[in-house]
Amino acid sequence: MTRRNAMLALGGIFLLGLGLRVLALFGEPPHHPDEFFQYLEPGWQRLGGAGVETWEWRDGLRSWVLPGYHGAWMALFARLGVRDGVTFVTLLRAHWALLSLTLIWAGWRGGALLARRRLTAKVAPARSEEANGTTAPAGWQGGLLAALLCAAFPLLVRFSVHTLSELPSILCMVWALVLTGELAEPEVRARRAKALSTGALLGFGVCLRIQHAPVALLSVLWLLWARRFRGLALVAAGAALPAAVFGIVDMLTWGKPFVSFIAYVKFNFVEEGAALFGSMPRWWYAQTFFSRLPLGLPLLGILCVLGIRAGWPFFAAALVLALTLSTQAHKEERFAMLVWPLMLIPAAGYAGACLVRRVSLSRPPGTGSETIAPPRRHRVWLAHSATAAFAVLVLADGALHCRGNDFPDLSPGRFAAQAWAGRQPGITGLLYDEPLYFGGYLWFGRPFPQLQFEPSLLGNPLFSHVVVPRGSQAMYAAERQGFAQVFAAEDFVVLLRQAR
Repeated sequence: MTRRNAMLALGGIFLLGLGLRVLALFGEPPHHPDEFFQYLEPGWQRLGGAGVETWEWRDGLRSWVLPGYHGAWMALFARLGVRDGVTFVTLLRAHWALLSLTLIWAGWRGGALLARRRLTAKVAPARSEEANGTTAPAGWQGGLLAALLCAAFPLLVRFSVHTLSELPSILCMVWALVLTGELAEPEVRARRAKALSTGALLGFGVCLRIQHAPVALLSVLWLLWARRFRGLALVAAGAALPAAVFGIVDMLTWGKPFVSFIAYVKFNFVEEGAALFGSMPRWWYAQTFFSRLPLGLPLLGILCVLGIRAGWPFFAAALVLALTLSTQAHKEERFAMLVWPLMLIPAAGYAGACLVRRVSLSRPPGTGSETIAPPRRHRVWLAHSATAAFAVLVLADGALHCRGNDFPDLSPGRFAAQAWAGRQPGITGLLYDEPLYFGGYLWFGRPFPQLQFEPSLLGNPLFSHVVVPRGSQAMYAAERQGFAQVFAAEDFVVLLRQAR
């Protein structure tokens, strides 16, 4: 394949990934209360004057880096005329969906890298042909397959529109591992900019999610194994920058450097305080992975094992991360989302290398073209069919089992009803049934008071609107106090106090 055709195919994969993320942007419900209360609400509170402050922000367990980043975007959107909280949320979700497209490029480079490590000189394109741009990079088969899986794997598509810290950390860690592999290639000399970028990505990834630290260790081991000591020193220097950023931000916001990091580690790993929010058995992650991909997961595992010689850093990172997370009592699916690209990329890289090996190629002397030996055309058809079947199986299996999340009570109807009430010109206050499952003051979009529903508050004229489930006792109590339904969204209704 020529480089031009490979880039056209990759461009089509990007368009597919973009289209799927647009669908997710408007069809994917909220995944976890943290995506509002931990990473959006703090910024909105300082812009709008009112917000929900969770206990982490009183005890200093959170860094202001990611909420400050979101707040900066909110301030920019506000300068451009945006006033509605829902619009802020939509724009930020779209922003992360666009950034998640970089995972496709990482898949392309990572899959090609791992396939290239397994290709022999007979089937790998000549370096001179790659240099002059006439031939696609060696390992392009694995690169395109990995890019396709990263673009269309349903769980990654769903997760791409959520404002949680896991997503930017995933992007950083996957890219860092890919760049590490490129630095470790035998014929590539360590490039200063690439090594520094690798370190910066590792630093940001770990600082955003300390649970992803095992992946950083695999990156270090890879460079040590390849004897890239100078590159490793540059990686360490690059990682110092994000660490300094997080330390300085803590100094400015909490009064001491790294205070949020220390408090977070102490609460979650030393005191095991996260167990207060739920404790699951050690095999919970394995059970969850199999429930998401019952047919495709064994196949991914087999391909990763078969390609272990080239892809061991990716597969080992996935295993170490899953095992480390399994030791923690409190478990959530989002914590282990990084495991998926760490398995998809090496599996695709091995499958791409197998495709090249199975397709018998010959090169006419003096040309960069590739011709298929006629007696073995059936092998070509079988190889391409097997590769296509692998991709279809993984994506279809993932699509059939991708729905649902840890908080099914985060119903879009709740958010739609709350946002509708906030847009009403006559609203002075809101009562709702369950604060944890609403969107805080950001979705409300107003600085007016909103409190959890209590029958005794219905007589207070400050509260003009009520949002509760349809047919609930709270709805009937509000109607008895003179409220009437004015809006409905799925199983939730908005009631308005009627004038007497």
